[in-house]
Amino acid sequence: MNNSAYEAQDGEGHAVTSDHQKALLPLTLEGLIPANHEFVLNLALHTATLLDNTPEGKQTIVEQQKFSPNGMLVLVPLLQAYPKYCRHEDLIASLFSLPLDEAYQQMRVMPSPTIRALRRAISSLPARLRVFGWRVRSIRGAGYLIEALPAEQVPVATP
Repeated sequence: MNNSAYEAQDGEGHAVTSDHQKALLPLTLEGLIPANHEFVLNLALHTATLLDNTPEGKQTIVEQQKFSPNGMLVLVPLLQAYPKYCRHEDLIASLFSLPLDEAYQQMRVMPSPTIRALRRAISSLPARLRVFGWRVRSIRGAGYLIEALPAEQVPVATP
C-alpha cells in the first residue's frame, strides 16, 4: 500500500517519511466502514481508530481499540486482504516476521505449534473487533477473514 500522502521530501527531492508517519496505516475497507469514515492503524501504539470525516473537514474519533502486539501483527494482513480471506501462510509470515516461503516451510515442519501460535494471536481479536461491528471467521484449512457482524449482533453505541 502506498502511503504517499504521508511522505515529505528532503532538499534533494527524495521522499522522507518519519517513524511516526510510517507507523500510521490508513486502510480503505469498503463495506466494513461507512463512506464518510476513515480507518487508521497506528502500528507503533497497536491501536485501531475509526474516524468520522465531517462535511466541514473535521475528524472525530468514533471508536478506538488497543491490540496486543501479536494481535496487531495478524490484524494488519487480515485487513489488507479484505474482502478476501488471508491465508495461514501470510498470517504466520507476519506473526513471526518471516519471508513467505519460510512461513510455508514452518507450517509443513511444525504444523501444530505454528497453528496454535496463530490461533492464540487470532483469539485476541474478536472482543476488540466487535466494537467496530466486525468478526474474524476461520476458513477451514485455508486462513481467516474479517467480515461485518450480522446486524442483530452489532453492539449499540452508547453516548
